[in-house]
Amino acid sequence: MASIGSLHFIMGTKTDNSVLVHSSTNPRLRFPFFTNRPRSSIEVSGINASANGSAGAARMCRGRISWCTRGKLWRIKPLRAIRKSSAEGEDAGEPEDALQATIEKSKKVLAVQRELLQQISERRKLVSSIQNSDISQEEGEASFEQGNESFSNAESSSSSVDKSVDQIGSIVLSSYEHSTEEKDFETVPSALSGGLDEIEKDHGDALPFDKSPSELESSNHVGKDSSKTEWSDGLPTFLTNPEWSMLKDDELIDLKETSEEEVSDGATGFTSEDVKPPPLAGPNVMNVILVAAECAPWSKTGGLGDVAGALPKALARRGHRVMVVAPRYGDYAEPQDSGVRKAYKVDGQYMEVAYFHAYIDGVDFVFIESAVFRHMEHNIYGGKREDILKRMVLFCKAAVEVPWLVPCGGVCYGDGNLAFIANDWHTALLPVYLKAYYRDNGLMIYTRSILVIHNIAHQYKELFAWIISVKFIQGRGPVADFSFVDLPGHYLDLFKMNDPIGGEHFNIFAAGLKTADRVVTVSHGYAWELKTVDGGWGLHGIINENDWKFRGIVNGIDTEDWNPQYDVFLKSDGYTNYSLETLKTGKAQCKAALQKELGLPVREDVPVIGFIGRLDHQKGVDLIAEAIPWMMGQDVQLIMLGSGRPDLEEMLRAFEHQHRDKVRGWVGFSVQTAHRITAGADILLMPSRFEPCGLNQLYAMNCGTIPVVHAVGGLRDTVHPFNPYEESGLGWTFDSAEVGKLIHALGNCFYTYRDYKQSWEGIQRRGMMQDLSWDHAAQNYEEVLVAAKYQW
Repeated sequence: MASIGSLHFIMGTKTDNSVLVHSSTNPRLRFPFFTNRPRSSIEVSGINASANGSAGAARMCRGRISWCTRGKLWRIKPLRAIRKSSAEGEDAGEPEDALQATIEKSKKVLAVQRELLQQISERRKLVSSIQNSDISQEEGEASFEQGNESFSNAESSSSSVDKSVDQIGSIVLSSYEHSTEEKDFETVPSALSGGLDEIEKDHGDALPFDKSPSELESSNHVGKDSSKTEWSDGLPTFLTNPEWSMLKDDELIDLKETSEEEVSDGATGFTSEDVKPPPLAGPNVMNVILVAAECAPWSKTGGLGDVAGALPKALARRGHRVMVVAPRYGDYAEPQDSGVRKAYKVDGQYMEVAYFHAYIDGVDFVFIESAVFRHMEHNIYGGKREDILKRMVLFCKAAVEVPWLVPCGGVCYGDGNLAFIANDWHTALLPVYLKAYYRDNGLMIYTRSILVIHNIAHQYKELFAWIISVKFIQGRGPVADFSFVDLPGHYLDLFKMNDPIGGEHFNIFAAGLKTADRVVTVSHGYAWELKTVDGGWGLHGIINENDWKFRGIVNGIDTEDWNPQYDVFLKSDGYTNYSLETLKTGKAQCKAALQKELGLPVREDVPVIGFIGRLDHQKGVDLIAEAIPWMMGQDVQLIMLGSGRPDLEEMLRAFEHQHRDKVRGWVGFSVQTAHRITAGADILLMPSRFEPCGLNQLYAMNCGTIPVVHAVGGLRDTVHPFNPYEESGLGWTFDSAEVGKLIHALGNCFYTYRDYKQSWEGIQRRGMMQDLSWDHAAQNYEEVLVAAKYQW
């Protein structure tokens, strides 16, 4: 035990290394304690003071502090006073003035401490400006703890002080003890001399260790305005001697950022990648089942297959749970047998079906297998009218029960918050079955149905093209066909129709239009045409009566397959991928490669015209045939790809034979050639007599190929005519299916191509900059689904 001058107290240590201090003048001495910010071991020096007299100077707070590991609360072992007995070295003959001098020196030390506390308050404000939130300590990393939430347990030891040295004493702060138990906190002394009441008055009450960290934080916030002192969460670096290393402000900021990262990534147990954003559909998320007779890439005869393969994925990206139901015409690799079997009655016989399931791109694809569907992938709608009708009856009966039977991902869709999207006449029976079998019997009362018209003319399958006098009828037939659909007799009125084209007959589309909750068609223009006598194919009356639930939505396209920047068919044979930035050079290279591949003269100055589609009356191929003599005189090249009517196929071969250096005709269909014509041609020609939506013009614009179209249906909606005065528009249109109008539109197109290159490039760029994806269409479909959901 060492004595210090003639002071009435001594410094001593207990067996647990705690520093013990007693004073006869003030038994409730306090020492200001500040929680530290652990990073590494830091040496903190006290403040040296010198004075004349036998007592010497006071040295405080010098020692090495070993910080605690993160995430632990530490306990300070308090200092306590031990009264010095007279027998223990008290010199009774010490002059009274020496004691008084020592007291004066102590007061000076207290003044220095008071100044330091003021600096602490200012530094606390600086630290507070850095701290934005409460940070918890993490293992191996340092962090501040807001509101004195964590404290370290200090061990103190005294060092011997020579009486001959001019010092009052030295207090060495030793390393902190590690504590793993919750203990009651005690009050730590805040000063070593009498004048402490002044310090407490100036700087607030002593830090109460008998309160929990949360209570401390709360009390700090409450007294924030009234207290002059804001306590630092870490040991203030300015208490160290300048000769010792100090923590700089940038280090504090670095530690702060490190701690915040640990809390967000480590302490919480997950990263920002684990947090999924809310669905785009928001509260309108639904279960959606799209039912179609074909679905790309497994089965496809036209645009319907593309829609069934792409629209569900766009709806799934918006957050909906989506399923596609289609027949299983062949042995598909992806779908696996779900093990579910069920038999349905069709024309008095029970037919068993099996359900196959695949989960691709966020969509459940369910395929219905039956003997009547097998090996029909190349002739989906082939066979006799009665056989086709029976297949569709079985398909619709099996599809309407899919949400109950097939456990996609282990959980069935169920019939709550559910909507079916039926497509064309092939699935128009589904809304009827939903009403007759279920909703009329109190089942699936929260399930809705939407019917989409892709091409109302598909009720007919023409045998002699432009002469509609001999035809097979699909979706239409004699009234006696009602016996095949297996419905109660009073539903016959939904199917019966009497129109100038078919007379009194049985019409599936008519029943579907009447029973569906909402009706959609594939463009605004086609929606208008369906309400006319010419465009409605006998159903215009029903469509006009149900106009309140009718809407046109333009189809989208797969912007990955038809993106010239990534198109896999443009990676060989001299073709190249290109983008909006490389349009001029990339498209020119594709044009030259196309001319070379098809054996045409490679000429950059000649406009190349492309046609891709069926060779039939609807697509206006006869108009092209009439215009070819004029085109050949305009120094152009024409490339046509397609199959269809035999007489038109033969005509195509004849034109190629007559104009070997200007015309190429490819009878048949090739996906690769279709992509290369779309990318390499300058102009896409679409003189369709009617076109519900059309996709080729969308593919062309996405590739910088300019469309010339007959302004009908979806062509009118998607191709806005070029305006040379305002430099706007996406192509050229003509308003009637006449060869003269076609020639006039092409003439203006050729003139702009040759003489106004800047305007031509502007049209190309505007076409490529459009958002032609399915995402916009999916949002419109979602609005229809929500409208149907709340319809009663």
